Amino acid sequence: MRLALQTLGAQASEGKGARTANPRTPYATASVAVGIMKNFVQIVLCAVLVPVSWAAPGSVELSPARPASQQEYWAQVDRKDWSAAVAAATKLVEDARPDAQTEPLELVQALSLLGNAQLNHRDFIAAQAAFGEALKLAEQHEGPASRHTLDPLKGLGFTHAARGEHDQALPYLDRALLISHRTHGLFYSGQQSILKQLANSLTHTGQALDAERHVNYMLQVGERTYGENNPKLVPLICSVGDWYAEIGIFDLARRHYREAIKLVEKQLGRKDLALVLPLRRLAQSYVQELLFDANGFLDPYEVAEPDKATQWKLERPGNPRYLEVDGQKALIRSVSLLKGHPDAQPEQLVEALVDLGDWYQVKQEPYKALTYYREAAQLYPTIADANASAMPDPFAFPVRLYYPIPGTIVRSNRLLPDESEEVFVQMQFTVTAEGIVKDAKIIESNAYSRRASEILTSMKAARFRPKFEKGEPVETTAVDFREVFRTRKKAEPESDDPS
Repeated sequence: MRLALQTLGAQASEGKGARTANPRTPYATASVAVGIMKNFVQIVLCAVLVPVSWAAPGSVELSPARPASQQEYWAQVDRKDWSAAVAAATKLVEDARPDAQTEPLELVQALSLLGNAQLNHRDFIAAQAAFGEALKLAEQHEGPASRHTLDPLKGLGFTHAARGEHDQALPYLDRALLISHRTHGLFYSGQQSILKQLANSLTHTGQALDAERHVNYMLQVGERTYGENNPKLVPLICSVGDWYAEIGIFDLARRHYREAIKLVEKQLGRKDLALVLPLRRLAQSYVQELLFDANGFLDPYEVAEPDKATQWKLERPGNPRYLEVDGQKALIRSVSLLKGHPDAQPEQLVEALVDLGDWYQVKQEPYKALTYYREAAQLYPTIADANASAMPDPFAFPVRLYYPIPGTIVRSNRLLPDESEEVFVQMQFTVTAEGIVKDAKIIESNAYSRRASEILTSMKAARFRPKFEKGEPVETTAVDFREVFRTRKKAEPESDDPS
């Protein structure tokens, strides 16, 4: 992962002359590439507040046709009962296999359905085998450029990406995109999932310039499908903004979110529910940026400058109490829209209330946070009772929202793999009903005691979303937390032995 960061730094240095006078000009791709230097750890840390929209897709978009023989399979897919979907797809494969010589495409389709169900069931090895067999059959009977290879190719690409094998995913995804273009045309809307995963995998392999090209092409496809000023573009515009946020270019990310807000207000009015998504994303980007900077990642525009790329000085982290009021206003507005609209879904309101509670919790205003948490916790059971496959309970256990990253971890984020080794600190503590840590102690560690103590001190200042029971926050004892980080292989002068 960190080896890819060197490549990006080189890309940015080579393309430095392409920058415009304004370093924040959109699509300054030479500088965009370096933003990924800060991407990887940030994705993990922000996961509790910001769903990673560029993660590997959990499902392959298969052919839309649903013949009667597949009725049971699709019924289970619609219910998201993946165990039952695997069983139904296995039956389809068993039925199709005896006639594989005369009707090979029936088996290809059945195997693709099986791989899709197994991928969603997170049985990646089985999914890879199913998609691999389907691809081999399609190539054998229809040729390597056949449209029947499209679903197996996508499946193999998504499966490798879900396993974190992005370098292996790319050849399948590139080939799937080419076949999609040859079969359906350059602006076929069904290629969006391929473009999105290609961007994700390219980003993770240090090819941010190519990733940005796919991100922007995805938006162009949407514009050709719906028209440039169609509100249906809003989720796509937000996805593009999400990608820029996840590689650390927050100004450009927010420009996309605000563009989406302006589009909805102009076409649908200031009270339409389509505003909720960009409003929430806009607010979340401020928390992302706070955690991003707290990790000590280098600014993507500054790293491109040779005289700044070698600066390893640790900057003073931002104060969570001073999060931008713009984000707070956006979350308050999203909650107000959902409460005042008759068509609002309860799940949306719960998510927005949790977001607003998290915002105040990060700002270290727990009593304001609890007001919104309580409202969401009291509404959630009605969703769970009405829908067995409802959203996960956001209050089932404490969730860490903010952590003042200690210098030990900040420095480790700038080490290459061959310079470092992995160490850990195992802690145990209590999370109070206000989401504050108390009684923290180290259970086990193989790090130097000074560094372990630094991490323990930071954990004491962390903020959690507390656990709720029966609509009220409760204290959670004996919470175990393992902090893993990297340190230099060459031992630095230390005054003590490993703890």
